[in-house]
Amino acid sequence: MKTYLTLITILLLASCKEPTDKLQKTPLNTEPQKEAGLLDPDSADSLYLTDKDIMEIQAKSQLSKKEALIKIPDDRTILKAVVESKNLYKEADDYLLDYTYPYLNETVNPKYKAFNEYMAESYLNVERTVNEILEDKELLCDTLSIKRFRDKRIIDFKLHANEKNLVSILLYKENYYSGMLHSTYMFDCLNYNVDKEEFIYFDDFFIAGAEKKVFDLINQTIYEQIHSGEMFYDCWEISDTDFKAFKNNFVINDNAIEFYFDDCIICPSYTGQYSVVIPLIEIMHLIERYQQPLLLASR
Repeated sequence: MKTYLTLITILLLASCKEPTDKLQKTPLNTEPQKEAGLLDPDSADSLYLTDKDIMEIQAKSQLSKKEALIKIPDDRTILKAVVESKNLYKEADDYLLDYTYPYLNETVNPKYKAFNEYMAESYLNVERTVNEILEDKELLCDTLSIKRFRDKRIIDFKLHANEKNLVSILLYKENYYSGMLHSTYMFDCLNYNVDKEEFIYFDDFFIAGAEKKVFDLINQTIYEQIHSGEMFYDCWEISDTDFKAFKNNFVINDNAIEFYFDDCIICPSYTGQYSVVIPLIEIMHLIERYQQPLLLASR
């Protein structure tokens, strides 16, 4: 049994350390299936994985996670006159940066300048990015001694079109680090009010005192989805500390609010699950703009 569980751990790439307050899970069938000798704990070759085997597992995991992100609905085409996709590519001996990032067309609206300046300062500073990569490596949740030529950071984005004055963007960062079995993902969500020329954060969007209620609603959603099978049983409820760190990481569309979390915050990396979607109808009582009857009546 011990050898079987070890093999399953390798195959699932599940090396994230789970929090002590993780949900109690319904026991699954843990009896090993003896098939073709691979999972037979009595087989002398049952735990032998070549470098090629490991790389194939890595490639499949990478592809599955990337495909899930690519399939996220995107309104970039609808707003193509307003939002441009720009690229930054830089390759050095020990790192590679490959960014696709949003640029708002300032000829359409000069107020987009503040957004573009923020993007340039926060994401396009190469020296800062390289330092961030070095710092992030100290917080890795999945490690394995596999030689890599260089560290890589790839950025792409998804755009949500809401009201005319609101741009809601998901930036997802794919990181390949030396010594990693597979890539890790990090997320930044940007909500920008064009009319006011300012970014919208949790305390701007939700009513005063909503933090605890939103926190509970997120955990209730996670709990229900785990027990309904919509989320992996290996996932867990978010901690109060992590919620405070990621509470501004949400995107808005016409039907829902979606909170995004980095790898290993709510699920192990191998699951490819990073977000919690809450239907608008379930959370609108906590959203500031729905508490303004006169504003709604004028729409």
